[in-house]
Amino acid sequence: MVTFSPEQASVPLASAVLEQAAALAPALAAQLCASAIGGADCAALHGIWPRLRLLQLAADPDRHGAFYPLALGACAAAAPRVLISGCADFGMLATTIAAYRAHAAPLAATVIDLCPTPLLLCAGYGAIAGQPVRTAQADARLFTDAQPFDVICVHSLLTYYPLAGRRQLVRNWARLLRRGGEVVTVTRLQSPAESSVESAAERSERALNFGELAIARSHLSGRAGAELRARAQRFAAGPRGHPVGNEVEVRGLFEDAGFVLTRFDVRQLGDARGAHDRINGTARGGVYAEIVAVRQ
Repeated sequence: MVTFSPEQASVPLASAVLEQAAALAPALAAQLCASAIGGADCAALHGIWPRLRLLQLAADPDRHGAFYPLALGACAAAAPRVLISGCADFGMLATTIAAYRAHAAPLAATVIDLCPTPLLLCAGYGAIAGQPVRTAQADARLFTDAQPFDVICVHSLLTYYPLAGRRQLVRNWARLLRRGGEVVTVTRLQSPAESSVESAAERSERALNFGELAIARSHLSGRAGAELRARAQRFAAGPRGHPVGNEVEVRGLFEDAGFVLTRFDVRQLGDARGAHDRINGTARGGVYAEIVAVRQ
């Protein structure tokens, strides 16, 4: 298990713990990401994600700081069994713990992901927060459990799958939930510019630019700066996400799986990355849907 310094941590997520995770993540990713389910190379993501969060360049739950506490808090008293259906680090777990503790509600948390790297970080965060956390390396589209969950929460997972995979994922969420159980999630809606084809030169340029932006925000130089630039460029050169469609299409995705949408708030978020930035997982500007879906 990853061990964080207890004197530096609090719930909600303390920046001191995130600093420690940022320092640990490159080595953890180098050791563990090769054993991710499906053989995908996720080290470029997991090795830098906590650092990108510190630099406010990552699309993390904190960008929806009004939505998650209210949505999770509204169901906390009667919904102890929570599944975090995929993660890049412990950000979603920390948000969930904070929401439940704000309502003095019991929490039985399970975290799944394809890769052991974020699961190890979640276990370490749970230990320092005094919150038992069960982790399982699993594909969220195929994961099963002996008992139904009350809540499934995740941040921006839909964009990681093409349409068939998204349908499979949301249907599995319905199978995993009890009747009346809720999905609490956020997704970026499709921008018309995202449907255009990107050239190799454009992809290379965006990676270079992102590396320079990371350096500028970190104020690092020398060897540390060069390492951060290289990791940021590898991250930015990664595969693009899959646009999930417009509001009607995303609503249909949940309704076809047997959900009733009790909240579907569409919000425009702005950020330095801009609405037309193509780097998946970054804190891009754009139109986002904040969703609460109830399983019938």
